[in-house]
Amino acid sequence: MNTQQTDTAHSLYALYETLPDEVQKRFLEELVQKKYLQIKALAFAGSPINEKRNRVVLGVMQDAFTVPDNFDEPLPDDIINEFYSGQL
Repeated sequence: MNTQQTDTAHSLYALYETLPDEVQKRFLEELVQKKYLQIKALAFAGSPINEKRNRVVLGVMQDAFTVPDNFDEPLPDDIINEFYSGQL
Protein backbone atom coordinates (compact mmCIF):
# COMPACT_ATOMS: atom_id res chain seq x y z
CA MET A 1 0.00 0.00 0.00
CA ASN A 2 1.16 3.47 -0.71
CA THR A 3 1.25 6.23 1.93
CA GLN A 4 -2.12 7.72 0.97
CA GLN A 5 -3.84 4.32 1.15
CA THR A 6 -2.21 3.61 4.52
CA ASP A 7 -3.35 6.97 5.89
CA THR A 8 -6.88 6.36 4.61
CA ALA A 9 -6.97 2.88 6.13
CA HIS A 10 -5.78 4.20 9.51
CA SER A 11 -8.33 7.02 9.40
CA LEU A 12 -11.15 4.59 8.61
CA TYR A 13 -10.08 2.26 11.40
CA ALA A 14 -9.91 5.16 13.86
CA LEU A 15 -13.43 6.15 12.81
CA TYR A 16 -14.61 2.53 13.11
CA GLU A 17 -13.30 2.35 16.69
CA THR A 18 -15.43 5.35 17.68
CA LEU A 19 -18.65 3.59 16.59
CA PRO A 20 -20.89 1.91 19.16
CA ASP A 21 -20.34 -1.85 19.57
CA GLU A 22 -23.66 -2.74 17.91
CA VAL A 23 -22.83 -0.64 14.85
CA GLN A 24 -19.35 -2.21 14.65
CA LYS A 25 -20.93 -5.66 14.84
CA ARG A 26 -23.42 -4.91 12.05
CA PHE A 27 -20.64 -3.39 9.92
CA LEU A 28 -18.47 -6.49 10.31
CA GLU A 29 -21.40 -8.82 9.55
CA GLU A 30 -22.12 -6.91 6.35
CA LEU A 31 -18.44 -6.89 5.41
CA VAL A 32 -18.15 -10.66 5.96
CA GLN A 33 -21.31 -11.29 3.92
CA LYS A 34 -19.99 -9.17 1.06
CA LYS A 35 -16.63 -10.97 1.07
CA TYR A 36 -18.42 -14.33 1.19
CA LEU A 37 -20.41 -13.44 -1.93
CA GLN A 38 -17.26 -12.28 -3.72
CA ILE A 39 -15.43 -15.51 -2.87
CA LYS A 40 -18.44 -17.60 -3.90
CA ALA A 41 -18.65 -15.75 -7.23
CA LEU A 42 -14.95 -16.44 -7.86
CA ALA A 43 -15.18 -20.07 -6.82
CA PHE A 44 -18.15 -20.85 -9.02
CA ALA A 45 -17.36 -18.56 -11.96
CA GLY A 46 -18.33 -20.27 -15.20
CA SER A 47 -20.14 -23.11 -13.44
CA PRO A 48 -23.74 -23.98 -14.29
CA ILE A 49 -24.82 -22.29 -11.05
CA ASN A 50 -23.94 -18.86 -12.42
CA GLU A 51 -24.87 -19.43 -16.04
CA LYS A 52 -28.28 -18.43 -17.30
CA ARG A 53 -30.37 -21.37 -18.30
CA ASN A 54 -31.89 -21.68 -21.74
CA ARG A 55 -35.45 -20.53 -21.86
CA VAL A 56 -38.14 -22.92 -23.00
CA VAL A 57 -39.84 -21.68 -26.14
CA LEU A 58 -43.35 -23.03 -26.28
CA GLY A 59 -44.65 -24.08 -29.67
CA VAL A 60 -41.22 -24.33 -31.31
CA MET A 61 -42.02 -27.86 -32.58
CA GLN A 62 -45.56 -27.05 -33.64
CA ASP A 63 -46.43 -28.76 -36.93
CA ALA A 64 -43.06 -30.57 -36.91
CA PHE A 65 -44.81 -33.92 -36.49
CA THR A 66 -48.31 -35.28 -36.18
CA VAL A 67 -49.69 -37.72 -33.66
CA PRO A 68 -51.15 -40.73 -35.43
CA ASP A 69 -54.86 -41.38 -35.10
CA ASN A 70 -54.26 -44.77 -33.43
CA PHE A 71 -51.98 -43.30 -30.73
CA ASP A 72 -54.34 -44.18 -27.86
CA GLU A 73 -55.00 -47.72 -29.03
CA PRO A 74 -53.36 -50.59 -27.10
CA LEU A 75 -50.05 -51.84 -28.40
CA PRO A 76 -49.93 -55.25 -30.11
CA ASP A 77 -49.12 -58.16 -27.77
CA ASP A 78 -45.72 -58.86 -29.35
CA ILE A 79 -44.56 -55.31 -28.56
CA ILE A 80 -45.94 -55.45 -24.99
CA ASN A 81 -44.16 -58.79 -24.45
CA GLU A 82 -40.83 -57.20 -25.46
CA PHE A 83 -41.09 -54.85 -22.48
CA TYR A 84 -41.20 -57.83 -20.11
CA SER A 85 -38.79 -60.17 -21.89
CA GLY A 86 -35.72 -58.03 -21.38
CA GLN A 87 -35.05 -58.02 -25.12
CA LEU A 88 -35.49 -54.82 -27.05
